[in-house]
Amino acid sequence: MDHIRAVNLGGWLVLEHWMRPTLFEGINGYDETQFSLQAKDLKKQLDDHRETFIDESDFKWIKDHGLNCVRLPYPYWLFGDIEPYYGCVNKLDQIMDWAKKYDLKVLLDLHTAQGCQNGFDNGGQLGIMTWHTKTENIEHTLQILEKVALRYKDHPALWGMEILNEPHWTLEISLIEKFYNEAYVRLRKILKPSTELVFHDAFRAMVWKDFLKDKEKVILDLHLYQSFDEKFRQNDLVYNVKFPLEGYEEKFKEISTYARCIIGEWSLGLDPKVIDHLDKFNQDLGLRALADTQLLAFEKVYGWVFWNYKIENQDSGWNFKRLVERGILPHDYR
Repeated sequence: MDHIRAVNLGGWLVLEHWMRPTLFEGINGYDETQFSLQAKDLKKQLDDHRETFIDESDFKWIKDHGLNCVRLPYPYWLFGDIEPYYGCVNKLDQIMDWAKKYDLKVLLDLHTAQGCQNGFDNGGQLGIMTWHTKTENIEHTLQILEKVALRYKDHPALWGMEILNEPHWTLEISLIEKFYNEAYVRLRKILKPSTELVFHDAFRAMVWKDFLKDKEKVILDLHLYQSFDEKFRQNDLVYNVKFPLEGYEEKFKEISTYARCIIGEWSLGLDPKVIDHLDKFNQDLGLRALADTQLLAFEKVYGWVFWNYKIENQDSGWNFKRLVERGILPHDYR
């Protein structure tokens, strides 16, 4: 593809409390591990969630609005053989077929790893980060990637595989590079030469030149949010709107000299104090402007993937479908 314009299908096969809080009612916890341990009827509750949160009509909606790809987070327990989790590989099969039907490409994104690679809720175990402490955890992750590659290598919807979502910024780069390199070697033996391999930058975008420059069909994934860093939280809406046009330019130019780059996650989420003092009319004006400046900036790289296609909160800056329907984000991406 010439350029990626896509959405994440997060909160679907990997649960996060904030994305669908009603599903977690009665659960003392915020991640899929706690949900799996405490759910009254795990299989039924997850089957219902997987059937209703996103369905085939959403793939048609995505296609009709001119997007060309989806990034699909999936868990390491997808094959259903790891306690206490309930697998989802049959659902993943169906998702791949829906993507084919609507001529959408798929970036399969391994979002969790045994031991947890970041301690985030999106890693499956909030507050736990032991993935890097045991070689068997890393080997297990590599084996999951191989199994997924073998299953989908010939599927026409497969565009790429992301090796691991958001390894923590405190993990040694040398450890991550060793893991990434082994994944590259193993997956290249399985996948078609045209299939892309995507590496998250581990929140350190500028350290990958030597690692990436001699590899084929590889992409660096940056996640650029304006809701967590203090410089965005402490400044006003005008600063936040202007930043994408000024703050990323040099970084993107340098990365482009040795690799293609995608913004695999971004949103219109802002710290509430940046925008809550404004009336709704001015909030919407500000969000439209923030959407435009981010899109303008991210069109300069190989592509972008909004987080997320939908969440339960209808009026959130993280809900792509609703933002399009509200006129905050464009309606057509062709």
